[in-house]
Amino acid sequence: MAGSEAAGGTREARRARREARLLICWLAVAFVVWNGVYDMRMHDAARGYLVEAALAQAGLGRGVDMRVVMHRGLVDAIAFSSAWACGVLLVGLITLRALVNE
Repeated sequence: MAGSEAAGGTREARRARREARLLICWLAVAFVVWNGVYDMRMHDAARGYLVEAALAQAGLGRGVDMRVVMHRGLVDAIAFSSAWACGVLLVGLITLRALVNE
């Protein structure tokens, strides 16, 4: 029995390693979600600026300041991506908690 514990560790140690690996995986998923949502929101802000600039150049709209539009886009991107990443991480932590309470 002592040989099997030394080779594979105790059941609690294996479970702790598994939980740590799952936590790392959930953190990685939350980071990927944050990055993806941030990128999409910044893309939308850049596209919105380009549309407004094109309309202004065609004489169909007022010009917009790029710094203002992109700053609003940055704040929006950070807020939305952080909210989505926190939601994903919360689901992951709930899943881990359910696993621990089995």
